[in-house]
Amino acid sequence: MTQAITGIMTNAGKSYITTRALQNSGLDVKELVLANIPNLNESAERNPNESMPSTLQIVYRRNIDTSGYVDSNTVAWAVILEQDVGDFDYNWIGLVTQDGTLLAIDYLPLQRKRQGVNNVHNRSFVLKFAAAAALARITIPAQSWMFDYSPQIDAINTHLASIVTSQVKSMTRHVKQVLKENSI
Repeated sequence: MTQAITGIMTNAGKSYITTRALQNSGLDVKELVLANIPNLNESAERNPNESMPSTLQIVYRRNIDTSGYVDSNTVAWAVILEQDVGDFDYNWIGLVTQDGTLLAIDYLPLQRKRQGVNNVHNRSFVLKFAAAAALARITIPAQSWMFDYSPQIDAINTHLASIVTSQVKSMTRHVKQVLKENSI
């Protein structure tokens, strides 16, 4: 089984984390940057030496709305692009620190963000490294703001299975009735 390609920490990001750990100064993650890079292949290997896209390719910047830890070695930063944000397309996402260091990157299939009712994008960037929560000084669990859709999806699946079962039983009764009527 092949591992799905996901975002990576840049070499500049690794250096930043090392320096901040040695200084015991915490991480100062500031924003998520979205860009539209022509001909970007979301399946391509991520480049750890990648730099920020050009200003012409950057379509939106957003200060981090919230952060949380998943476990002691995994932290997440998130933004919400509300319904009044847009219109733009993006296929590149970067996590940037207060001093402008590109900490991490990822490539996405082209995403279309349009203004409009119910057009809200939630974007999270999750990083895993030793003592991440302590180093980032994040004390709030990510579960407190990450929404788990599993119960709703399970309920929908149960409801659909019930409907399908009912329809199959009804069709079976109908076919039996038609066969009975035609055999007389």
